[in-house]
Amino acid sequence: MLLQPMTVVIIGIFSLGVAATNSMNLYCGVLSTLTVVQTFKPSWTPRAKARAFTAVILFLVALGLAIIGAENFLVYYSNFLALLLYVLVPWTAINLVDYYLLKHGDYRVEDFFRQDGGIYGRFNWAAISCYLLGAAIQIPFMVTELYTGPIGEMVGGVDLSWIVGLAVICPVYFFAGRAQQRRKALTSVHG
Repeated sequence: MLLQPMTVVIIGIFSLGVAATNSMNLYCGVLSTLTVVQTFKPSWTPRAKARAFTAVILFLVALGLAIIGAENFLVYYSNFLALLLYVLVPWTAINLVDYYLLKHGDYRVEDFFRQDGGIYGRFNWAAISCYLLGAAIQIPFMVTELYTGPIGEMVGGVDLSWIVGLAVICPVYFFAGRAQQRRKALTSVHG
């Protein structure tokens, strides 16, 4: 009521802001999707048609999810944020331990882009194993609308999964990464 003369202007400004933000979100999603595909097929170069097709598919998926979730937006959104937490905590723990405690920030960046992985190899099995362990170890502690683990239930619905994920994966990856570094050092000396 107070803003009635300005309502059209305010809605216009908000609409432009939402459109700009969502177009950037779609653009980033398309780039990420194409990058994932190129990881498995490096010789493929996405042209305009492939980029447009990917954008349309991602838009339709997002629109479908928005329509489905319109009635219970907060429930779906909180579940989505919890899912992000569950997948990002082990990844973050591994990255922080690797950067600060194992490599001390000393990386050969050019090797990240080599097909064979350079000095790092194609796969870091210690990191992959710890990531999977980190995801699995959080399950009993999870608390969401979709699933509540037995320990999450026992503590009255408090989600402790991320704390457990950090507390377990940081030392496990530290020792696994240390062992992996020693094996590589021995291999390079004897190989």
